[in-house]
Amino acid sequence: MIALPGGGIGGIDFNDCGEGHFLIDIATVFSSVHRIGRKEPGAYEEFARAFLAGYTRVRPLPADFARLLEPYLLLRDAFILNFVTTAAPVNAIVASWGPGRITGIVANMQAYVEGCPYPGTVTCEQS
Repeated sequence: MIALPGGGIGGIDFNDCGEGHFLIDIATVFSSVHRIGRKEPGAYEEFARAFLAGYTRVRPLPADFARLLEPYLLLRDAFILNFVTTAAPVNAIVASWGPGRITGIVANMQAYVEGCPYPGTVTCEQS
């Protein structure tokens, strides 16, 4: 549970966290928050700084974190593509939002291939 800015309470769904490199867990959080926070200028960057400040109080980030985060964000979206394409045919809720999500992820990946930073990437100055 987390306290929300307006005084409410929110839950964190750890369903996507698990075994493997810990950066996929960070990329999962960043990917989800970026989709929501990008609508308000500076909100995502503020969140990323605060998240990493808290995270590094418990566990240090690898020296090459800034270089590694971007591929893990891509990997996270590949997981989402797999989930949507397998769940949408049998799950009406996923089918309702899945095609739009696929379109957005494919556009992000295309822009990345063309040289743009992947959405959710933070620089060392931000972290």
